[in-house]
Amino acid sequence: IKNQSYFKILEKHSGNDALGRVMIEFSQPNTHKEFHVGHGRNVCLGESIVRIFKYNGFQVTPVNYIGDEGTHVAKCLWQVKNYAGDVSEATNKAEWYGDRYVEANNKLKEVAQTNTQLKKEYDREISKILADLEKKKGDNYALWKRTREDCMQSFYEIYEWLNVNFDHYFYESEVSAESKAIVEEFKTKGLFTESDGAYGIDMKKYKLGYFMAQKSDGNTLYITKDLALAKRKFEDHGIASSIYVVGDEQNFHFKQLFKCLELMGFDQAKACHHLSYGMVVRPDGKMSSRVGNSFTFLQLKNLVEQALSENLKKYDGVWSEQQIKETAYLLANGSIKYGMLANDPAKEIVFDPEAWVSFEGNTGPYLMYAYARAISILSKAKCENFNADLSNLDLLTLETERGLLRDIYNFNNVILNACKLYKPSLIANYLYELSKSFNRFYKVAPIIKIDSEKLRGARLALIEAFAATSRTGLYLLGITPPEKM
Repeated sequence: IKNQSYFKILEKHSGNDALGRVMIEFSQPNTHKEFHVGHGRNVCLGESIVRIFKYNGFQVTPVNYIGDEGTHVAKCLWQVKNYAGDVSEATNKAEWYGDRYVEANNKLKEVAQTNTQLKKEYDREISKILADLEKKKGDNYALWKRTREDCMQSFYEIYEWLNVNFDHYFYESEVSAESKAIVEEFKTKGLFTESDGAYGIDMKKYKLGYFMAQKSDGNTLYITKDLALAKRKFEDHGIASSIYVVGDEQNFHFKQLFKCLELMGFDQAKACHHLSYGMVVRPDGKMSSRVGNSFTFLQLKNLVEQALSENLKKYDGVWSEQQIKETAYLLANGSIKYGMLANDPAKEIVFDPEAWVSFEGNTGPYLMYAYARAISILSKAKCENFNADLSNLDLLTLETERGLLRDIYNFNNVILNACKLYKPSLIANYLYELSKSFNRFYKVAPIIKIDSEKLRGARLALIEAFAATSRTGLYLLGITPPEKM
């Protein structure tokens, strides 16, 4: 396993802990922008990694890092101040602010081509907002606090729907001052040296170019804030390692970051890991908040819920309205999560929600239906007072029975590899093969209607084992399957 050395480092830094304390940072949305489907992949991946690491014995702290300052925020606030409508009109406030951000970019782009003097005036207004936010006072700062809270409430609603929780939230605005202090500290220590007015580290010998910690105008960069954030993690939370779930466009960023932390003297730097993943793209190319062609997560959620509600209409009058609603939620939730996780993290996902809700093929509904079928068989057996029995497993001689047994036996090896390689996709595809194996067994091996009590007991034990394995595997993907479908 290629990451085995990483696990040895964790053990080295874990003290009396069996496998060490790990902080997993994921989601990281920007306020004043919409929460798009790409953010959805990040959340699903991060939550699954949290569960997988906990299953493998790690002490895990899941955290979120919110991008709540910067030019994009100032542009959004500038447009909000000049917009005729009000956010109270919006069903989702983060999306409303995201629309204002897109409008601001479009307006600035247009005037840059038609009226350079007006563009300079707009730039001055935006710079004034940025300065006020840095001073943390005035009307612009008050507007920022109110709008940031609106965005956070929208994010909380998505996290609640996804059943995702964080032990701690970090905010970019909280580490700005600390990042400047770090620059001054390591200037004094001689690590950050001057180059054309800027300060940083020449990392050419590590094939990492020039690490810039402070620009020539005295301002720090986003990566400097990451230094301050890492320092907080190591010193305030006592972790052995930090895992960053961030898209693959930041690969070089994290190589520089980890090397800088190492040169700063943080032993934990060697046990840090960037879990890089590919983007979620439209069939016609990449999505972008800046140009306004993103597909929001809530649009995806509503689309999938509607499709699955149509599928459940056959239960109208048979199930209660509440039961149909809860089943539709679990199916929609599981469909999205499985769609996000079934591919190798390193690969792009071509956005295809219609395929995700299918009950055939390698999809979440296919797996959840196989699980529900197993539960249905066990429920019928219970009504007949038939019990599972492990004492006669030698009677399971059919190839479909032996194949299902082998697949179940392989479960923990898959989970261990998924942890070592940071790949929930290994679990997803294992569960798909497991479900196919169960369906092959189910088609040729009668259970309730056979005369042999011993064989029936052995087959019920096999079904119990499949259900338990499937349920646990789905849980590690963040999925709770319906008990009835």
